[in-house]
Amino acid sequence: MAHDPALRRHIDARLAVLKRQRQSWEPGWRDLSRFINPRRGQFFTSPNQGGRGAQANGAILDPTALFALRTLVAGLMSGVTSPARPWFRLSIPDRRVASLAPVKIWLDECAERMRMVFNAGNLYSALPLIYEELGQFGTGCAIVEFDREDVIRLYTLSTGEYWLGLDWRGRVDTLARRFMYSYRQIEERWPDHGIAEIADKARGDEADSEIAILHLIEPNTGFEKGRLDWGGKKFRSVYWREGAGQSGGQADGEFIHRGGYSEFPALTPRWAPVGNDAYSKGPGHDALPDVKSLQILKKREHNAVDKHVNPPMGAHISLRGSASSVLPGAINYFTTQERGAGMWPLYQTAPGAIAEVERLVTRTQAVIKSAFFADLFLMFDQMDGVQPRNQLEISTRREEKMQMLGPVLENLHDDLLQPLVQRTFTIMGENGLFSEPPRELHGYPLDVELISILAQAQKAADLGSVERLWAFAGNIAAARPEVLDKLNADESIDVYADKLGAPAAITVADDVVAQLRAARAQQAQAAQAMQAASAITQGAKTLSETEVGGGRNALQSILGV
Repeated sequence: MAHDPALRRHIDARLAVLKRQRQSWEPGWRDLSRFINPRRGQFFTSPNQGGRGAQANGAILDPTALFALRTLVAGLMSGVTSPARPWFRLSIPDRRVASLAPVKIWLDECAERMRMVFNAGNLYSALPLIYEELGQFGTGCAIVEFDREDVIRLYTLSTGEYWLGLDWRGRVDTLARRFMYSYRQIEERWPDHGIAEIADKARGDEADSEIAILHLIEPNTGFEKGRLDWGGKKFRSVYWREGAGQSGGQADGEFIHRGGYSEFPALTPRWAPVGNDAYSKGPGHDALPDVKSLQILKKREHNAVDKHVNPPMGAHISLRGSASSVLPGAINYFTTQERGAGMWPLYQTAPGAIAEVERLVTRTQAVIKSAFFADLFLMFDQMDGVQPRNQLEISTRREEKMQMLGPVLENLHDDLLQPLVQRTFTIMGENGLFSEPPRELHGYPLDVELISILAQAQKAADLGSVERLWAFAGNIAAARPEVLDKLNADESIDVYADKLGAPAAITVADDVVAQLRAARAQQAQAAQAMQAASAITQGAKTLSETEVGGGRNALQSILGV
């Protein structure tokens, strides 16, 4: 691999700035990892570290937060990106062009092929990890790469192993990360790396030994349109060994691999970004004070029960040095003179004190579940009192709850799902996995629309307005039928189908509808013409059979024959 000392100095300086910007977030992330889910969060791991699988949940006495996080992940997975049903569809901003039959058919075909790619690859095993990071730390991250076997492959990152940078619009356009690779993995992934030391160790006994690798993806300031190498990509990607080439000498500016992307390949959803922050706080940050408090309460609850069941004991001084026990069934021996000497509890806790601690624990658990929206996704399972009595009540309750996730769904659409679909669309298009698009589509950008369960619940409120308007107009039409001229029935059907997320194939395109109506009108005109011709023929026949005298009929008289 060619050396580039100037680029190496640039990325080292940029990485140092990104590290400083992230420092203030790290203490909070460590607490979130320690008290909620220690399996997530990678902080300063070392190569060939033998203790990665060690149990790290010693600070957790009550795992309510972890279980609530799992409920949030399952709810987002099934409600936003369920593999069991379509959760997106493709369109273009121009609704007139999007309603044309060839355009609808091609976009539906592309969406169906993309769903096949999603099902065949690792997307649906990677998304839960992204949602888990998002709920626990407020920020998720994954890189979408082209894969020769599965078309696309997602590489998920955990908080602590990457750094982010923003462009002037507040969008993430820079990703740096640190990860471990063995010499054998480097040789297999980048066989043209050109570093003799790595190649020798990959073939020797140290093949499975790890080294720390740094990776930076950033806008390519030297972008040249038309170039076929990485210089012709809008984003450059460089890999290098941590610590290598910083002291000058032969390895200065050495890279393991240099490449590029035509678009930013990383998905970086943020729960609720604020201002110019590259990272975000999420449900885990909101719940953390109560999660810490719950561990203290749980410890006191255990102590209270322990003292009540097994209190500290007092004993007569004469028993000092004698064998004695307070275990069930134990026998303690006394002399006659020591009769009356024994053991007794020093104090007994009141049962009401234990009940009060339990109530505090229950209330704190409920707050934590609410912070992770577990009460939203399990609202029927945890509903008090009378259960829903009909479908309308169920729908109303669901719509009311779903409104709470409105801002989150918008952020997921902008930072995760739309970039995911567009990135996949680009990769599949570059590899010839779509048919030739219709000419009407040329020049239009791709528009991604969510049709998942949660997205449809957000839109469901608009359906009532359409129904109420038509019902109101119907009541007036009983007395004034011309009022229906104010309503556009075709547009109402399109709007209603859009809000319901109905498949595009079940609604007929506007141009096809126009053709059907034109053909129907032509058939009606032909039928009317035939009916008129038949009436004329029948009239002529009647006149020809009507005698008016002089050997002439009425038809001859009219025609002057």
